[in-house]
Amino acid sequence: MIILDGIQLPAGLLWSDEWTSSRVAQSVRRTLDGSVVVFYGQLQAGLPITLESESDAGWFTRAQIEALALRAASPGGVYTLTLRGESRQVMFRHQDAPAFEARPLVSVANPQAGDFYLATLKLMTV
Repeated sequence: MIILDGIQLPAGLLWSDEWTSSRVAQSVRRTLDGSVVVFYGQLQAGLPITLESESDAGWFTRAQIEALALRAASPGGVYTLTLRGESRQVMFRHQDAPAFEARPLVSVANPQAGDFYLATLKLMTV
């Protein structure tokens, strides 16, 4: 079960960048005599979590999209994300725009609350 700030998200969402980011920060400096000094540490926050729908899984209803759009439009909003049984504090990654995007699975002139959408949520841990 995936829940963001009390909104139950579709179970079929893909965490597309789960293994693409480093959890270690490192800086390498050269000294005057040519030696190398390496500074490193475990990242405490800033882990990207991108959740994406696919054409055959992870569909959102329009009602879910509207609720998520409100949260994405809240500057500095911090939310609890429960993903794979673990809770994390997250915020939308507005520096990696768009932080939230959605498109209808089937375009219709008058969308209803139960119509389905594909969406991408770009979050990061804080």
